[in-house]
Amino acid sequence: MIDRLFILRETVHPSPYDSSIVHIDIDNSSIKKLSYYFPRRLHADLFDATRRMGFSAMLYDIIFAQRLNTVDDTLLLESVKMYGNGYFPVAFELKDRHIPAKMEPEEIRYLDSTAWKLECTDTSSFYYSGATLLTWPDLANVSRGVGYISVAADPDGVFRRVPLVVRYKNNLYPSMVFRMVCNLLNVPPEHISIDGGTSLTLRKATARDGSLRDIVIPIDDQGNMIINWIGPWERMKHISFVTLLEAATDQDEVDAFAEQYQGSLAFVGDVSTGISDIGPIPFEQSFPLVGLHANTLNTILTENFLHQLPFRYFAMIAVALAILMIFFSYRFSSIVYTVSSVLLLVVFISTGFLLFIYGNTIISLLFPSLAIVLSTSSVLTYRYITEEKEKEQLRARFESYFPPAVVKQMLENPDSLMTKPQSREITIMFSDIKSFTTHSSKMTPEEISAALSEYFEAMTSIVFKYEGTVDKFIGDGLMVFYGAPETQDDHALRCVNAAIEMQKKCRELRVKWESEGRFPLQIRIGINTGTVIVGDLGSERRKEYTVIGSDVNLAQRLESNAPVGGILISDSTYQKIQGTVRTASHEPIVVKGLSTATVVHEVIIE
Repeated sequence: MIDRLFILRETVHPSPYDSSIVHIDIDNSSIKKLSYYFPRRLHADLFDATRRMGFSAMLYDIIFAQRLNTVDDTLLLESVKMYGNGYFPVAFELKDRHIPAKMEPEEIRYLDSTAWKLECTDTSSFYYSGATLLTWPDLANVSRGVGYISVAADPDGVFRRVPLVVRYKNNLYPSMVFRMVCNLLNVPPEHISIDGGTSLTLRKATARDGSLRDIVIPIDDQGNMIINWIGPWERMKHISFVTLLEAATDQDEVDAFAEQYQGSLAFVGDVSTGISDIGPIPFEQSFPLVGLHANTLNTILTENFLHQLPFRYFAMIAVALAILMIFFSYRFSSIVYTVSSVLLLVVFISTGFLLFIYGNTIISLLFPSLAIVLSTSSVLTYRYITEEKEKEQLRARFESYFPPAVVKQMLENPDSLMTKPQSREITIMFSDIKSFTTHSSKMTPEEISAALSEYFEAMTSIVFKYEGTVDKFIGDGLMVFYGAPETQDDHALRCVNAAIEMQKKCRELRVKWESEGRFPLQIRIGINTGTVIVGDLGSERRKEYTVIGSDVNLAQRLESNAPVGGILISDSTYQKIQGTVRTASHEPIVVKGLSTATVVHEVIIE
């Protein structure tokens, strides 16, 4: 994720590039014209050419480990000495502990004489120098300085940081780039101080703008500076090795190059096809590692250092994110929680991106982002499982009272149906088993339970068939209504048709029960249509979806006055079903609580 930040930054806010840094590439065209194993005198020619063109320093990413040809080697030594500002590498094997390397006495003397004694604290985690491959001592002695070019990749194999100094015996040894930087900024070793794991300070440095100030380079526990990569290989200036040599034969070309490259700091490296000195960086998978040293130099010269957010701040961010996630999970619904989490993730990543671009600060994006994603997924999964369990419990409860279609709507959008109490016209039905108390006195509790279960199962199935609502079971009685919670324009007709079918079903059950030696089942049914109060009623601790009103009482009175095996309906119900259901006239009845007789009708069951 950090590598992606480098790539994004390149498109919106490119990192500054010190244009004095130039690559002199031994590329394919150079190999084609000069052959792969061209003589060292051509390197001598390069030093002569760059001296005439005004290059300030030459840093070689090629190790000349031994003499090869006396004439060519002598020419190279003379050219490097005359140039006076050439730097050559040593290859250290970076180790976590001290392992003495086998070297020639002359090599040991040179490294001992060029090691630095620095003012430092807590360098115990810095790398040790292991096995060594050194530029041959004669060449090293005429150079401006020798430093190591060894680097260690991050655990995923990508090069993102470079150690500026490593431990050598009881002293510290600088990298080739760092040695050159200190010379360029006029900082002697005694003006360098190291606070292990925090910073490396160049005191009283002559900065590129000419000012005299301290330059503080952030480093990690191993002495690594994070490389502030400026872009892919093509982002920096490049000159072909052979092109520069050819230009050196023409004074006009030399003058033109001098005008363009006066004061340049050149890195010389082999970048031809098939080289092994390549590796992955944030921008590329196969990047010539001579460019790593150039990017290191650019980071220091531009003072465009990257800072890794200390763990204590990272921990504070993690805690803040955790608190926000907990807050969201307790306060918001699943949809709002998901949206809030996504927004939080976007804000966090955007903040990390902006801090990287404009604040040169690296914060760990991966783990907090994964934490947000995983916690959101976990909470949503938990809620889903919990809500599904609750839905199943509600479903089991509701299916005892409402038809399946209504239960489905209530579970999908409970607020749309189960609302505050309201006035509505509905049709209410009461039914009761004739002489059940008498019959039950001769039955065991198990027989009573079995009989009622079979009876109510059959009755509720019919009620639900016509999409009615079972309000409650009252002993052996049943209270049902139609027209709520789902609005039904034909609620009276539904209720009467259900009553007819219930009576027919009871006749079937009576034959079955009598054949089994049980009591003869007969029921009465009373039906009334009127405006009542329907909704959630009860206390704060326990509410029930039910209906209340005088028309409910009237339906119950009609049931108690209905003929056994018959259905008695009120005149208000009759007005809604006449012409559709056959009825017979019935003498008005006097209902308790009413001073006048009530007009009723009896439904004919065919």
